[in-house]
Amino acid sequence: MPHSTTDLGAEVRDRRTALGLSVRALAQAAGVSAGYVTAIENGRSASTGRAPEVSLRVLDGIAAALGCTVDELTGSRADADAPHVLLYCVDANGPLFATVDGTFGADVDHWIYIADPRHAEAAPKGRATICTWELGSFPYAGTQLEPQDILTALEREVAKVAKTLKGQRVGLAIMDCSAVMRYVQNAADEVAFEREWHDGVHRIWHDHLQSEPAVDVCGYRHTDVEALGLTIDQLGTALTLISTHDRVVVAESDDVTVSGRAAIRRILAEARPAGVSAAAWREITRAAADSLALA
Repeated sequence: MPHSTTDLGAEVRDRRTALGLSVRALAQAAGVSAGYVTAIENGRSASTGRAPEVSLRVLDGIAAALGCTVDELTGSRADADAPHVLLYCVDANGPLFATVDGTFGADVDHWIYIADPRHAEAAPKGRATICTWELGSFPYAGTQLEPQDILTALEREVAKVAKTLKGQRVGLAIMDCSAVMRYVQNAADEVAFEREWHDGVHRIWHDHLQSEPAVDVCGYRHTDVEALGLTIDQLGTALTLISTHDRVVVAESDDVTVSGRAAIRRILAEARPAGVSAAAWREITRAAADSLALA
């Protein structure tokens, strides 16, 4: 998660002094006032006594001036250990293992990969343990989803291979999320469970592999969310998915992905409410994406 304002100020000050920059020089390079930089570094404004509200535009400018990224400046978990990642597939169709491995696999030695039961998946030998949980069988035996059953099923799969995977960087990708949403009657419960899911994954990895998950990827397909129509709040679903993950990536096609603010804007664009013009919604989502990227 991002640092507090005090942590951000200390990070800005440390990087500025390490580069030998004055407050005025940093402010000029970032396109803000020297007083604003001082307020950020002190964690409070001299005029209001409150912590300054720092926009993403300002953070972009300060980070560029300091030769670092916004994630490095704010302590974002986007590139930290065991990020909880949303992979939202807009136009990507069919099997997704190659997309997952190509996008997130650099720090993964082996995947536990829960496949979408509607698509046969394959992986290079030794690269993944691919599991398929058929709709109508545990953990999706009934049309009322029991979210904790998903963690139980995952723990069983991990326990089967734990001996051979200890000491490796093991990542998780569960790619059946939206398929299950279409199958069950309480689709919103699966989305809400994202708030607890990552903690459960950490516990399973610690108990069986004595390590952190290398990455925890949850995959949703927009065609499934769209097919649910009015049975769910589509904008609310998009916002919940974005806010409950440390990193957001959109698969535009089987081999094209975008991440960060662009990905957030892409997801929100697909959730435009009826009666809101495309132009107005673009302005709204641009501002919303900046805020969500920081939060």
